Amino acid sequence: MNRFSNKAFISIVTLLLLVFSVLSGCNNAESQKQAKAVSGERKGAEIKMGLPSSNASYLPLFVADKKGFFQDRHLTVTFTKVQGGVTALRGLQTNDFQVISSLPESVITGVAEGAGVKMIGTLDDKSMYSIYTTKDVKSPEDLKGAVVATNRTGNGTDIQLRWWLKKHGLEPEKDVRIIEAGENSTRLQSLISGQAKLTILSQPTDLKAEASGMKKLALMRDELKTYNHNMLMANGDFLKNQPEAAKAFVEAIGKATEYAKKPENRKEMVQVIMDELQMNRKDAEKSFDFVLPALADKAKINRDGVQWAIDTTKETGLLKENVTTDQLIYENASAK
Repeated sequence: MNRFSNKAFISIVTLLLLVFSVLSGCNNAESQKQAKAVSGERKGAEIKMGLPSSNASYLPLFVADKKGFFQDRHLTVTFTKVQGGVTALRGLQTNDFQVISSLPESVITGVAEGAGVKMIGTLDDKSMYSIYTTKDVKSPEDLKGAVVATNRTGNGTDIQLRWWLKKHGLEPEKDVRIIEAGENSTRLQSLISGQAKLTILSQPTDLKAEASGMKKLALMRDELKTYNHNMLMANGDFLKNQPEAAKAFVEAIGKATEYAKKPENRKEMVQVIMDELQMNRKDAEKSFDFVLPALADKAKINRDGVQWAIDTTKETGLLKENVTTDQLIYENASAK
């Protein structure tokens, strides 16, 4: 009896150990599965962003990256510089980029032609352009019969320039002749060489214009009161498949803008611009002071500014179809 009891006891213990081993294996497998899920959640979404230029207006992007605001929201964001807004928009449509920065006009015409892209936010809610002339120009009236330089006919830069000319009583191609001079640096060169009397420039090329003896005739934001300059555009498939990532991206930009606007962070922000754009301190301070008042709180889109862009694009004849702000703006990513 004792011998049988001992054998039975040993068998029971062995069976319990076997059951415990199996259960432990299951628990470990489940724990590993949960750990992988958490790890994947922490990794979050990967966003490739196309940048068609390099300027201090991108400060919220630089800050969100450097201060970890993207990482805090489980986003991995990489930036790629491209040649101009048209190239950036093409990359957005093919999903090479999930997000780009762009003037609104190119997206307006793109959506009218069926492009699956949307506006999700903006870095700034004012124009970043200034009107520069040669030293001999004292007022818009002095430009009658002169040559003015644009980027290329029909893009956002050109539309703003033509709007400004009309506002000051100058009919494009009648009172002034418009030539295509390309990007900021070559437009400035057209003034320096005497090929043109006036052009439209954004920073930091405006600093080079001043150093070259050119004259700032107007600050666009003083006249164009409502505009979204560096807008955030997203690919339609990205918005459909990863709406939370799009929202987290805009939230990170909003947080970065809030941080950049705090007076106590000014010195740090100037250093960020110096590092990112290879500027000296004096120029970085000027660029920061120029950009700061235009940064949009919470990256929130100014709808009136989008409507202005729609209306003026239509006036040029480039927009044949009716496009509404509701068609253009993806509200689910915007700050409430």
